[in-house]
Amino acid sequence: MEVKIRKEAKMITIERAKKEDAEVITRIKTAAFNKEINTYLGRDGGPEGYNKVESELQIIENLLAYKILLNDKIIGAFFLIPEGTEIMHFEDFVIDPEYQGKGYGYKTLCMSEKLYPAIKEWKLSTPVFSVGNQHLYEKFGYKETERNDDEIFYSKVIQ
Repeated sequence: MEVKIRKEAKMITIERAKKEDAEVITRIKTAAFNKEINTYLGRDGGPEGYNKVESELQIIENLLAYKILLNDKIIGAFFLIPEGTEIMHFEDFVIDPEYQGKGYGYKTLCMSEKLYPAIKEWKLSTPVFSVGNQHLYEKFGYKETERNDDEIFYSKVIQ
C-alpha cells in the first residue's frame, strides 16, 4: 500500500488587523524588535510602546493596521499612514523571527502596493544598524533619500 503525503501549500495574505489581534501582534513586535536590537546593539528595545498591547490597540483603532497571515496564522504586522491621496508611509513592519528570511517580507511589500494602486510614492525608514531591512527595501526598489545617525529614510516612486 502506498501512502502519499500532501505537502501543504504556504499561502501568505494580509488583512486589516482587528482589536482581538492586538495581543498576538504585540508579542510578534516584541520578539522581532528585541531580536533586531539585541543582534546589533546587545539589548532589547523598539519604538515607543512596541511591547504594550494598549499601543497596538491604538494603532488598530486609529490607523491602517494590517496583520500578515501564513495559512491563517498571524506571522507579522505593519501599519500605513496616508499623506494625501498619493503618498503612503509604511510603518512598524515586523515578521515573527521564526518566519524571517523566507521571502514573506518581500511578498508582503508586493501585496501592500497592489492593495493601494493609486499610491505614487511609498516611504519608510529603518535603523542604520538594520542591514537586513536595508537589503530587503533596496531589493524591492526603495531608494535612500536621507539618513541621520539613527535612521535611514527610503522612498519608492511608482511610475
